[in-house]
Amino acid sequence: MSTRGSTRPGVRAVLLDGDYDVRSAVYRSPDGSVCVDFDGEDGRSRTFDFADCELPGWHEDLAVAVAARIGPGGRLRTASSALAMWTPLKRFLRALAGADEVPLRPGQMRVEHAEFFADSVAATMQDAYAWRVVEHVVAVLRLLPPTGRVPDEALDVLRVRNPGPPRSTSGYSQGELRRLVAAARADVAAMRERIAQGRALIAAPDGGPEAERLRTVAEGGRLERLHDTRAAGRMLFPMSDDLPGMLVLMAAVSGRNIETIKELPAEHQVVEGKAVEVVLTKRRRGARRWHESVLWEIGPPGQGLRHPGGLYLLLHGLMAPSRSRASDPQWFWAFFRGVYFGDQHGNPFRSAMTAGLPMSAWVDRHGLTDDAGAPMTVAFRRIRTSVEARRTRQMGGHLPSAARSNTVPVLFRNYLREDPSTVEWAHEVMADALADAEQAALEAHRRLADRAGRPEILADSVLSPADIAEGPWSGCRDAENHPVTGRACRASFLDCFHCGNCVITPAHLPRLLALLKAMDQRRRQMDDQVWWQRYGPAFAAIRHDVLSRFTPEQVREASSSPDHDADLDLVEEPWQQP
Repeated sequence: MSTRGSTRPGVRAVLLDGDYDVRSAVYRSPDGSVCVDFDGEDGRSRTFDFADCELPGWHEDLAVAVAARIGPGGRLRTASSALAMWTPLKRFLRALAGADEVPLRPGQMRVEHAEFFADSVAATMQDAYAWRVVEHVVAVLRLLPPTGRVPDEALDVLRVRNPGPPRSTSGYSQGELRRLVAAARADVAAMRERIAQGRALIAAPDGGPEAERLRTVAEGGRLERLHDTRAAGRMLFPMSDDLPGMLVLMAAVSGRNIETIKELPAEHQVVEGKAVEVVLTKRRRGARRWHESVLWEIGPPGQGLRHPGGLYLLLHGLMAPSRSRASDPQWFWAFFRGVYFGDQHGNPFRSAMTAGLPMSAWVDRHGLTDDAGAPMTVAFRRIRTSVEARRTRQMGGHLPSAARSNTVPVLFRNYLREDPSTVEWAHEVMADALADAEQAALEAHRRLADRAGRPEILADSVLSPADIAEGPWSGCRDAENHPVTGRACRASFLDCFHCGNCVITPAHLPRLLALLKAMDQRRRQMDDQVWWQRYGPAFAAIRHDVLSRFTPEQVREASSSPDHDADLDLVEEPWQQP
């Protein structure tokens, strides 16, 4: 059988040799343990050996399920995703082995065993990770062969007890992100200067003994002391402690997730000296949609650390000597391991995407703290969220323009919805927009009032019914003589608030407040633009030119009176009502 392999431009899919049998992928090692081999689409492979797992009676059936999960027809086709399944499965077996009545085979598992495992996960892990552990175990158990099927009621308990995926991760504040990126940019700039000095020293004809030491290490040799060898290598190549700064800066400048950044290819094309074309690997796009060609701007001279294309070319050049000596030169990342390793130079993410990085040491070295003064925790997902939020603000909140590597729903659900800085900014934008809309409505009211006059506010007077004709929310002194036309008034009752014949007394206040409440409710049911055109001028007139003429005590007394019918239907046709 051949592996399915990864497809990309110029590389065709590898077809299977005959029918695929899940059980054929399961075998026993020379020591007698059950094993399953994995060949991923990301070019990485590993063997999952049950030798260190508890409950031997489960091993063969679980191995069949694992083979189905990670095989050519399974959903886990990368080394990191397969490993993410394997670790929870080992935890599951270890938990069952500690139960009061141990289920020696899958068919002996009961509801209490499922509850015991779910409780152990919930007690030792945060929900952000616990749900994934349970999900991986359930996905494997559902693929068990009929001979080793777990009872449905036990599986149902795990499904019910699964807390589900956490809500989207919040990003860093603007100050935290600024400090984080500044530290990473300073690191990359220092590395660039350091390596440039070392390479210049080697190239100098009269470099002296120091140049000879550097040449020895550059050619794969070693010095007498390990410390001296590392110091010389540091002058020529990126080192492991340079990786945190490079990754953080690349994540912040490119706005891509960390998996895509770790799998950057070395192959690229410079387009007219202005952009770099790179084929990215984005695993979460689904089967057969892993690869995406992007153009990254290089930026003006001297600004390479601020543009993704410029940063890509800079790091590509700094790592070129290590890459040329590595066993996997097709990858972008390469660093100097040391002359005491079999491969002196190599890709730190060659064997696994989850290779450990000295992030805590890097944070301590720069003294990075969060807004509360505590040591900062570097999470690349939070960096991605912060970058997406920043771009969304730059686009004025227009999500279709802000969404680059994701769809609009994914951008909002996974990155923006729970980000505090985005929520705060959105509230500010909405408040400003409402203030601008209300100001425009108030100006429209005053333009109308300049033509027809302003209402007469009699805050301390009470008129007799003989003095005015009552309308739904105000009185009218002369309905037969409109101030503008001189004829009988045919305008909407909402236009009374821009008319000199309008009279408003304290007796009208309860009905005016009911009108404001009804118009505010109608705003939640209508398009904002339509609402402001239809009700905005009257709404602004009541709030600014009418209520302001009454005392706070009068308004409070009117608001405590029994509810009145707003009579909003008097100014609308039936088809206008939402």
